Amino acid sequence: MSSSPTSATRRQKIVVATGTIGVLGAVTAGSWLMIDGTIDVAIVGGGAIPAGEDCPSRTLSPVVPERVPVEVLNSTNEPGLAGDVADELADRDFRVESVDNDYFADTGFDVIIRAGERGLRQAYTVQRHIPGALVDVDGRDDFTVDVVLGSEFAGLLDVEEIEMEPGQLDCTGSGG
Repeated sequence: MSSSPTSATRRQKIVVATGTIGVLGAVTAGSWLMIDGTIDVAIVGGGAIPAGEDCPSRTLSPVVPERVPVEVLNSTNEPGLAGDVADELADRDFRVESVDNDYFADTGFDVIIRAGERGLRQAYTVQRHIPGALVDVDGRDDFTVDVVLGSEFAGLLDVEEIEMEPGQLDCTGSGG
């Protein structure tokens, strides 16, 4: 009996190795195309930038930052961005409750502020600090506000420039 593999066994090993390498290559290429934006990730459950169709039009009064519970989320590839912004918001007396990552198919936005109906005044207060932020009203039933940072985020507004006067939410990110 010979210790060398038979021709059929050798062929099986080659087929398995080739198939494995092919699958790994396809997964790598697909992942790269999703990251690059060539493949729409929304088909696999990624987030999307909200359209702002259901934006409340009533005038809102800001609240003191101490009454604004905030979760800061990083949707970019920049490590530590959410932590840095959370520190800045905490320095401005916002109640930072958590810092985490969020996944969006399209990160080409400044900031998305997510809040429910009960947290609209809190969202308005946060929006005064972040130029270019848009508000997405979701179904939550509390006062918490999510701050989702995108790749176009340029920083918080200088404290001296913030106008804490009653106004309306900007659900388009136009800065108005």
